[in-house]
Amino acid sequence: MKKFGFILFAALFISACNNDEGDYPGYSLITSIKSLDNGDYYFQRDNGQTLYPSDKSRMQGYTPKDEHKRAIVWFNLLEEPVSGYDYNIALYGIDIIYSGTSQVVNTQEELDKLGNNPTSFMTDYLRYSNFTKEWLTLYVGYPVSDNSKHSFTLIVNNVEAPEETNEGYLDVELRHNADGDIHGYTYWYYISLDMTPLAEQLEGKKGITLKIQTQQNGTKYLKFDLPEEK
Repeated sequence: MKKFGFILFAALFISACNNDEGDYPGYSLITSIKSLDNGDYYFQRDNGQTLYPSDKSRMQGYTPKDEHKRAIVWFNLLEEPVSGYDYNIALYGIDIIYSGTSQVVNTQEELDKLGNNPTSFMTDYLRYSNFTKEWLTLYVGYPVSDNSKHSFTLIVNNVEAPEETNEGYLDVELRHNADGDIHGYTYWYYISLDMTPLAEQLEGKKGITLKIQTQQNGTKYLKFDLPEEK
């Protein structure tokens, strides 16, 4: 089996799939959920590698939903290869990640509808972020009592010019709409933003310069490079 290089996220999550018999998942990854016929599914890493869960015994009854596009998967590797997939896995758990979209904003009215509630981001957590032409994944914090009210959108803001920019990089902005849910403890979550609606704007760019309104440190700008094409 090929070398399995990836970032482990176990330190940031408590998995509910462990049991008292010592049957634990050895790995966790952020992936996209891909549906197959008859309710079957597999997972795809951001680098394109695929994982097929031939052992779903611990996840009986799970069926992918259209709105569930991204997830942390907990698993162990199986030695027997599965044709058409990079890895064969025993699936232990699926933690759904919020997946939002991206868009170009040209009017103040559009901008106002998106909201601009602050979102905590720590530079130490950059190592838990990932950026490709398909997805931008971030680890962010915000006050929350009802998480169903919160939404995130990645935008190209043609209404307000950024204060910081980098030559050869697309200027984008994270917009957070708390829908009035601004009280409660600050919790930290992964979010993934679909980059494909900005494919035309990203064409020929080295990456993105991301603007975030933070709770503690005001406006921050973060630079993300696109991965080198192989």
